[in-house]
Amino acid sequence: MKRYILIVVPIFVMAILFMFAFSGRLVLPQYFFLGPLEIHYYGITMAAAVAAAFYLAISRAEKYGIGKNQAEDLLLWLVIGGFLGARLYHVFSDLPYYWQHPIQIFQVWKGGLSIYGALIGGIAVLLVLRKIFNLKFKISNLLDWLAPSLLLGQIIGRLGNFFNYEAFGYPTNLPWKMFVPAAFRPENYGNFSYFHPWFLYEITGNILILAYLLKFQKKTRPGGLFFSYLLLYNMLRFFLEFLRIDSTFLGPLRLNVLSSLLLCVIAALGLLYGRRQANVNAKIP
Repeated sequence: MKRYILIVVPIFVMAILFMFAFSGRLVLPQYFFLGPLEIHYYGITMAAAVAAAFYLAISRAEKYGIGKNQAEDLLLWLVIGGFLGARLYHVFSDLPYYWQHPIQIFQVWKGGLSIYGALIGGIAVLLVLRKIFNLKFKISNLLDWLAPSLLLGQIIGRLGNFFNYEAFGYPTNLPWKMFVPAAFRPENYGNFSYFHPWFLYEITGNILILAYLLKFQKKTRPGGLFFSYLLLYNMLRFFLEFLRIDSTFLGPLRLNVLSSLLLCVIAALGLLYGRRQANVNAKIP
C-alpha cells in the first residue's frame, strides 16, 4: 500500500501543478532559500533524475552479471562523464553566446544539458573504464543494462525544463497550451502567452518507450535494448524538434534534427548487425 502511495501522490501533485501553471494562474518559482543557500528546482529535478536512474541500474545489474559494488563504481563515473558531456555539447552548440558570456558555462542551474552530449560522454567513459579495469562484460550488454536507466533519467530530468520555463514549442491555442511568463519568452514572441509544452511531449513519448523496453527486454538480442532505445528516442526527437522554439541551427538546418537522423542510422545498423550475428550463430552447429 505504501508503495502505491509513493507513486500516486507525486503524480497527483504534478498534475495539479501542470494544471495551474499551464493556465497561467500559477507562475512557478525557479529557486527557494534554505538559510543562506539558494536551491534551484532545476537542480533538484536533475538530482532526482540521477538518483532514480542509479536505483534502476542497481536493481537490474544482477541480470547482467554485474555485482552491486562494481555497478556502483561504474555508475559514479558514468554520471560524471555523462554530465560533463551533456554540458559541453550544449555549450559547443551555442558557442558564440558562451564565448561572450564564459562565466555562464558553469551556471548549469539555468539549464543547458543535452542528452546527445550525455550519450557521448557516458559511452566514452564506459569504453575507458572497460579498458582500464579490464572488464570482461561485452559493451553491448553494458549498454543494454544502462538504456532503461538513461531513459528514466530523461523523463524525470525534463521536469527541470518545466520549472525553468525552457524547452517549449511555438505559440499555440491548443487545449493543453502552456503559459510562459513574459520574462521567459523569446524576443520575437513577446506578444504571445501560450506555447506548446514541448518538454511534456518528450516526457510522454519517453514513458511509452520505457514501457516498451522493459516489457520486451528479455526478447532482445545483446545490444538490442540499447539500439532500440536509440532508434525509438531519436525518431521521437526528430519529429518533436520541428516544434521547438529554441533549436540551434546550422544554416537552415536544426542541429538536433541532424543528430537524430545520424543516431537513427547508427541504431538501425546496430539492430541489423545484431540480427545478422544471431542468424550466423544459429547456423553454427
